[in-house]
Amino acid sequence: MTNQPLSGRQGKALAACYFYYFAILGLLIPYLGVYFSELGFDSLEIGQLMSILFATRMLAPNLWAYLADRYGQRVRFIQGGSLLAALIFAISLSNNTFTTLAWVLFGYTFFWNGILPQLEVVTLASLGKNSHHYGRIRSFGSAGFIALVLMAGAWFERHGSASLPWIGLGLFALLTLASLWLREPTPAARPSDQHGSFLATLFTPSMVLFLLASTLLQASYGPYYTFFVLYMADVGVGETLAGVMVALGVLAEIGLFALAPRLLARFALADLLLAVALVTALRWGLTWQMQGSEIGQLCVQALHGISFGLGHACAIQYIHRSFASHDQGKAQAIYASIAFGLGGAAGAWLAGVSWHNGSGAAVTWAGAAVAALVAMVILLWFKQQQRLASALATSS
Repeated sequence: MTNQPLSGRQGKALAACYFYYFAILGLLIPYLGVYFSELGFDSLEIGQLMSILFATRMLAPNLWAYLADRYGQRVRFIQGGSLLAALIFAISLSNNTFTTLAWVLFGYTFFWNGILPQLEVVTLASLGKNSHHYGRIRSFGSAGFIALVLMAGAWFERHGSASLPWIGLGLFALLTLASLWLREPTPAARPSDQHGSFLATLFTPSMVLFLLASTLLQASYGPYYTFFVLYMADVGVGETLAGVMVALGVLAEIGLFALAPRLLARFALADLLLAVALVTALRWGLTWQMQGSEIGQLCVQALHGISFGLGHACAIQYIHRSFASHDQGKAQAIYASIAFGLGGAAGAWLAGVSWHNGSGAAVTWAGAAVAALVAMVILLWFKQQQRLASALATSS
């Protein structure tokens, strides 16, 4: 996998794992709230349940990273996590009380959320010097997300969402099978191995500001992940078209992943992140303003390519560059647990509190936009710290 990132067994296995991992996400993020609504739960209960999906990211990635770093078997943890997530998810086929669903959500997301950071490390280690091709492999995840969003949206609009647990179980089984083809890569030493210790790097001003801004950006996605499809139904847009909107956003994300290497080579990472925060704030404001305008919402959701795709590509590269190779597992886990775990859980919970079954939509979308704007202010500070660090490195 030196020149062609998708050649050979490892490239195909990584592509398949990303496809099925994000296909599961494409099923759960847009439609799990719809499924819970059809089960009779109100918006506060839906917000509480959805927050569990993100809350396990605060613990699981770090525990998995510690074990994977200690035993050096990241692929085994990906395989085991996929299997255990599938087995626990199967419980949702037979019981749909609030308490049982809460425990089942905690169980399977604990293992599922631990997979991605290790998969990221395996991918980057497999690519070696060609880590800039990360976006090409990651785009298969976006393709899986699109496929499930479109197919599930059309299916659920006609038949209801009662079949969601069966579809989810099938996807978890396919993820487990795909993971069996992965091989453990041998990471090469990189110049960043000469950097300071893990904790010293983690608590630099730049890293703290980056993680704080990332947490706010992910928290701003709370209304989108939890209520967007329900919101579209409230303003007269069906689930099928809502799925198309979500899929269009992820299609734009694939395009940005392809452009990311060129953008990162041409522009400073801090400047790109500032653009991401500004576009994200604009996106949430326009999501409310466009209401039931189908063309308007299609255009707004296309901003997902910048607000998430470019932001994620920049974040992965920043973490990858900042930490030594032997700390990559812990570093990616910390990023996932703080940004996606803490930020995602807080955003989902706050959205559930403020949504009020749709009557609080304006306040909720406005709060999301404000969170992104605050992140932009923090990123301005982050940019200053980056300049200072660069100046100190040059003078030394």
